[in-house]
Amino acid sequence: MEVEEAERARASGDGGGGGGCSAAGPDRLSSLPDCLLHTIMSFMKARQAVQTCVLSTRWRNLWRSVPCLDIDLAEFKTVPVSDNNSGSSGDDNSGSGGDDNSGSGGDDNSDSDGESSESSESDLDSSDSDDGDVPDSDGSSSESDTVSSDSSDITTSSEDDSSDSDTNINSYENNKVKHKEWEDFEDFTVNLMRQCNIAQLDSFRLHIVGSRTPKFGNRQAAGWLRRAMKYCTPDRPRQHGGVSSGSWHLKSLHLCHVLLDNGFMKRVNSVCRSLEDLELDDCSCQIESVTSQSLKTMVLKNCRWCNLSVIASPTLKTLVIDGGSNTDDSGLVILAPAVSYLNLAVKADQFCGGVSINEVPSLAKASIRIKGHGHLYSFVRSKLDGDQFKLLCSISNVTSLELSGVESKVLGKEPRFQKFKNLRNLMLNKCNLSDDFHILVFFLQSSPILEKLTLRCCKFPKHSSKKKGTPILNKTSSELRGLDLLCENLKVEIIYKYGYGLHLVQLLMRISVNLLENNIKLIKVN
Repeated sequence: MEVEEAERARASGDGGGGGGCSAAGPDRLSSLPDCLLHTIMSFMKARQAVQTCVLSTRWRNLWRSVPCLDIDLAEFKTVPVSDNNSGSSGDDNSGSGGDDNSGSGGDDNSDSDGESSESSESDLDSSDSDDGDVPDSDGSSSESDTVSSDSSDITTSSEDDSSDSDTNINSYENNKVKHKEWEDFEDFTVNLMRQCNIAQLDSFRLHIVGSRTPKFGNRQAAGWLRRAMKYCTPDRPRQHGGVSSGSWHLKSLHLCHVLLDNGFMKRVNSVCRSLEDLELDDCSCQIESVTSQSLKTMVLKNCRWCNLSVIASPTLKTLVIDGGSNTDDSGLVILAPAVSYLNLAVKADQFCGGVSINEVPSLAKASIRIKGHGHLYSFVRSKLDGDQFKLLCSISNVTSLELSGVESKVLGKEPRFQKFKNLRNLMLNKCNLSDDFHILVFFLQSSPILEKLTLRCCKFPKHSSKKKGTPILNKTSSELRGLDLLCENLKVEIIYKYGYGLHLVQLLMRISVNLLENNIKLIKVN
């Protein structure tokens, strides 16, 4: 419908010039310069950007030189077959088929693609009608075999058989739809990467949903990218049959659910010498080292690594490692002296070799979360589950620090004194402080300019009271009482779900002689 409306609007204008007047007024959007139209199209998904070619002559080839491509499998998702409305699936597929033709990049074989799409849809419809008779035939045969049985047993058996048949039919049809989606996506992506010179792009994103890809879909996607890096050059016109020798203009590369071999980073460093932003999401990586001389931002989410040992970049400013795993008990060493923001959120049993960070003197903000740290039922030995005092020492220059889910075990058996001379903001999120605040005391003693302390949903020491509202600390806490804080005018914010707020305040007041009650703020959350 959108394409037909665009065609009617174009026909009512000046015949496709892009700047004429229509019944609704002049087409001011098409009169904008190419650079502005390209900026607008950069916010679109790739399929939408290609479909603008039908708007008018002005838009026919704009998609070929768009600076940003966002290729997403989700654009090809169709409505799955429902139990009681299998006929609606054909309509959805036919609409998708129309979009495929308009988004095929102007190929001469678009008509044939449309015919194959229609034929496949007719096959789906016919299979729906044929399979729809299966439950009825099963039910009737069951009834004839059990004439002398109780009628309730017949009904129950017929309903169970019909339900199982419907489930199998729908599963089969959904698999066919998923396979058709991948075929359309593969044809579109291959044609697009062939007709667009991706070596001239500023940003390239390839997003694949693992649950909707065939078994080797991530390997296919890696092949598309590998061939593009090998043969595409930024020079015009495109060189046919030659190997790429020039550097791409690419600054941002985002990949989701792609299989990356050990030569991936070598190809990236050779071809994408200006790359600044690299994001890998849910990728299977056989990469042993990630090195770069140009990267400024690196985001690694839920990636499965095989023996990753080094992340090294002298230019890296932002590093995020969120989830994922590293096999072979390989220890990961991070060498990034220029990092100003670090986010490390991993499971201890998924990084058994541990993670160590070289000194980062420019670090301004850090968030450390070791999931499953110190779990009582963990049978996997991990270096991340032991003494992480070295990890804290390596980020001692940080200005703002958030620690999540840690216990006093992080400090080791005999923690040495470490001064956090630049620390101004500290958040302890869901940390275990029930061992008489050992972690908290450690930071209060070593942070002379700390300005704000936030305790979010932490576990506090148990308390009892002889008189109402008067908590008594454990006997082992006597050595912590009367602590003279190095940081003056410290503001404390306690965010809690359970317990009595005043008790928490009094517990803190007991371990400090110069913590002002007026500087403690209580926030209760559900």
